[in-house]
Amino acid sequence: MAIPPPMPHPNDDPDTIAVRASKQTFTEAANKARSEHASDLFVAEKVAKLYETHRTEATEAYERLTARRRARLDYLEGLVPIGPGIPEGTSPADKAVLMQAFRAAYGQAKDATSKRRTELLAEAERFDDEAMRRGALTAAMDVSDVNLIKHWSQLHLDEADHLDEVAELRATLAGRHFNNRWDYLDFNVLPAPHEVSELPRLQAAAEAERRARMQRRGFTA
Repeated sequence: MAIPPPMPHPNDDPDTIAVRASKQTFTEAANKARSEHASDLFVAEKVAKLYETHRTEATEAYERLTARRRARLDYLEGLVPIGPGIPEGTSPADKAVLMQAFRAAYGQAKDATSKRRTELLAEAERFDDEAMRRGALTAAMDVSDVNLIKHWSQLHLDEADHLDEVAELRATLAGRHFNNRWDYLDFNVLPAPHEVSELPRLQAAAEAERRARMQRRGFTA
């Protein structure tokens, strides 16, 4: 599976670019429809259809953006061995043993001081103790021992500023980051044009006129 790439700046993001283009396309096409020599109903139906297309495009673009953010976050979080990490297909007996080892390591690391937790993680790396490695990092995550996780990430990961990117993605997905201002400006659908609200009245009037013509011709609608 391909590694989800880092999120680009909004000005370079394909879905942000797509939704900006959608707004421009709708505005230009709606203005062109209004300039045509056609009935109010015809224009309203055409503009309403264009607007619905824009709404769909904006919604789908934001869904794609959110999916890419989540995929990148999942990837980054998966780089740090957090949790027991028991492989699928492990037998119940082996799973119980691995879980017991993880819980013991986690409990020891969580109750330790930050200095001792760092020593436990260093020992785990030295002796390739996966249970303690995971226990120490999981405990560090749970007690917000950010420096330990950042230190481990700098030693073992190629991704620069791993934790900073994780924090930014989490905040963005929760709607608590400056990036959400870009989202608000770019992905908010344009206000509905007046044709959308007028369309039901125009359609009703056209239907009433049709019925009246039928009656004048001696037909019943």
